[in-house]
Amino acid sequence: MKAGKLPGELLERMVLSAIQFKREDVLVHAGLGEDCAVIDFGEEVCLITSDPITGAVEGLGELAVHVACNDLAANGGTPVGVQVVLLVPEGTEEGYIRRVMEDIHATAARLGVEVIGGHTEVTDRVRDCVVAITAVGRAPKARYVTSGGAQPGDDILLTKGAGIEATAILVRDFAHLLPFSVAPEELEFFTGQLSVVPEGLLAAEFGVHAMHDVTEGGILGAVREICLAAGVGAEIWEERVYVPELTRRICAHLGLDPLALLSSGALLIASPQGQELKAKLEEAQVSAFLIGRITPGSHPVLIRASGERVKIAKHVEDELWKLFARMEEGTHHGS
Repeated sequence: MKAGKLPGELLERMVLSAIQFKREDVLVHAGLGEDCAVIDFGEEVCLITSDPITGAVEGLGELAVHVACNDLAANGGTPVGVQVVLLVPEGTEEGYIRRVMEDIHATAARLGVEVIGGHTEVTDRVRDCVVAITAVGRAPKARYVTSGGAQPGDDILLTKGAGIEATAILVRDFAHLLPFSVAPEELEFFTGQLSVVPEGLLAAEFGVHAMHDVTEGGILGAVREICLAAGVGAEIWEERVYVPELTRRICAHLGLDPLALLSSGALLIASPQGQELKAKLEEAQVSAFLIGRITPGSHPVLIRASGERVKIAKHVEDELWKLFARMEEGTHHGS
């Protein structure tokens, strides 16, 4: 199998179909397109999610905290705590482990989140450091949001833009592939955009039908997961998707599609009141773009600027993993 998140079809056949027992107090079970379990705790619900970081070297502690807490926020949850599993290869220096944990703690503290436990291990089963985080959050029972709530007619909003996380990773870890230098303040702009907690909580309070953070597979992958979870279709208008200039330059040089690029820090929102929500987000200093609508059907359709309609019927492989594969083969663009 290829590197990257397991395609939905394989996930359903190999993993989800093996899960048969279900409890009544679990309100949202394991399923395609749903990143958080939701557990009934009376007037409130507990939200739980897990995520690893496998595509970064520098700043992986910061990324791990944001990716996990973003899942909670995309379900309308306030993050409370994180548990950290840290696996490092033999020969790892003590100082490196300390730096990763300080990075994790500092990022979590900025979000008001406590590091509440975990597991740290040196093992010959990994080549590089792997961080996996389980995040726990809470939300009012009447206000949690799922990916499966999207309805035909909903507007689709995107916050901030495409390729945020991947841009940070490529600048931090693969600057040698770029024919231009990136100023520290440009990188800081992207790393400062990695959390969707503010907009997720704002949108949940406003009242929306569905949300999904934009991680592996980028915007196209996230829209497809909403469609799978909700049993709907979607139209995405390519010319309405904001791609930051630095992201655009990097993608042009490396031959990457920014719409299928790792984009933690961006949030997809399905709402029947897209324009009103867009105004609310922008009042809170969160940029937002109306990029499509939910439709009847079962798959998203990308409408190119040329008018061409491209059906997104299969798993969207992230452009970052494609780049890594080309690098292994020695055939990456821009060399």
